[in-house]
Amino acid sequence: MAKILITESVHPIGPELLTAAGHTVVYADRDMDVIRREIVDADAVLVRIIELPGSLLATAKNLKIVSKHGVGYDNIDLDYCKSHGVAVTITPNANSLSVAEHAFTLMLTLAKNIIPVSNEYREIHAPGIEMTGKTLGLIGMGRIGKHVLHMCKDGLDMHVIVYDPYISEIPEGVEKVDDLSELLRRADVVTLHCLLTDETRKLIDRERLALMKPTALLINCARGPIVDEAALIEALENGRLAGAGLDVTDPEPVAPDSPLFKLPNVIVTPHYAPTTVESATRVSKIAAENINAVLAGQEPVGRIV
Repeated sequence: MAKILITESVHPIGPELLTAAGHTVVYADRDMDVIRREIVDADAVLVRIIELPGSLLATAKNLKIVSKHGVGYDNIDLDYCKSHGVAVTITPNANSLSVAEHAFTLMLTLAKNIIPVSNEYREIHAPGIEMTGKTLGLIGMGRIGKHVLHMCKDGLDMHVIVYDPYISEIPEGVEKVDDLSELLRRADVVTLHCLLTDETRKLIDRERLALMKPTALLINCARGPIVDEAALIEALENGRLAGAGLDVTDPEPVAPDSPLFKLPNVIVTPHYAPTTVESATRVSKIAAENINAVLAGQEPVGRIV
């Protein structure tokens, strides 16, 4: 049958499905030497966040599908895949709830000063803030954004402002704005749930950070390069922003000496938002099923190329 290259660790249910279909599974465990060697005769690649540029994909003469473990595909050269007839699939909605819950948790943990208060139990007396009734600025209303919207609107009675140029309909009681600057000026919390594209790279830069309230929080569970990290650190250090919850950074992983680790008003997690038992199972299963479908001449879910 076919040879499947899995670039990074995934829940075992996916590889088990591939093996049960008669395919040979090769694990690279993030080792680029292994990836470069094994991709040459691979029929399919199951990838998480490892970069797959066209120069690497061009060495894979048998490649029929790149199956993304997740929904963000900025690490895959789509132009190469389109021009060479290589299918690219994602796993829609498989990890949306887990990421939304993580963003929601980061927001409340920052708002309540949970980490510094817990770490310095006897000394810290800084008051937290209530999120109920505050204004949420939601940038990107895809599947994850919709989950966050409902958690904040229905769970905390927050007023939700949405900026997303690619949607036309929004839920009742939600406000859509066409001007990102307006959202940034008004929001008490800004949470990012858009794809990383040329358009969104450094979308939150020094000028846009300056528009935010000094009491505001920034949550990023999308992609690190959407935020100008140097400008963010500067704003946090100078008190122009109250706090940031980051599950993604630029680069990843964060450098050990990064100021982000030293700032008391920052929470950094290692691209951990999708890491739940339920999400890991769903994503691995769908990513494998997409490979099986394409190799069997069937239509996969979440096909983008």
